[in-house]
Amino acid sequence: MVIGAGRGLGRAVALAAGRAGARVVLAARTQSEVDRGAGDVRALGVEAIAVAADARRPADVARVFDASAGWGTPALIVNCVGDWLVKPFEDCTFDDYHRIIENNLTPAFVIGQAAMPRLIARGGGRLVFVSSRVAVTGGAPAALYGAAKAGVVNLTRSLAQIGKPHGVSVHAICPGPMDTPMRWAATPEFDRTKVIPAEAVADLIIGLAAYPTVTLEDVIVPAAVTL
Repeated sequence: MVIGAGRGLGRAVALAAGRAGARVVLAARTQSEVDRGAGDVRALGVEAIAVAADARRPADVARVFDASAGWGTPALIVNCVGDWLVKPFEDCTFDDYHRIIENNLTPAFVIGQAAMPRLIARGGGRLVFVSSRVAVTGGAPAALYGAAKAGVVNLTRSLAQIGKPHGVSVHAICPGPMDTPMRWAATPEFDRTKVIPAEAVADLIIGLAAYPTVTLEDVIVPAAVTL
């Protein structure tokens, strides 16, 4: 299950899962985008379900799980939902604060609350949140964004403690700049030789799911690029 699968990294994760032979549930706010993504996954010879849903709304996320109930609880649930803000801290407004928290930390909370009891009842699986390198290192041009993504990191650590006794692994992937539409919308002038292909991060996420007995030393997984 990939929530935030309409474009960018989420779409790349859905396609990587399809290439690995998994049935895939794709969810995002825009129906046309998830329909197109599901069609591309089906072209790989696997089943796919497309659901339009707003990950900030518990009822919508519950509907995503209901849509695939016939397949059971997914072995891998990935939250790729996010929103960006690159702006001097002194210029950030209260509205900016609410938007960035609502579009980054709120979906993690809603998806985590929906996914954890289902994974625990399943007896195992992986829940992966996509955070950001600035959540760990900080970043002056993206202070609010980094703070929201740091909340995702801390939530991940707590949910990992909840899930561990039940065989449920929870991770946060914290990539550096990626080659995604969100990156170029946020910083169109960024050096294109210094970004990570979204497919590389997607393969990392699918690799975690491919080895369910592997336990990482830390639940926070950095993904940087060196060229």
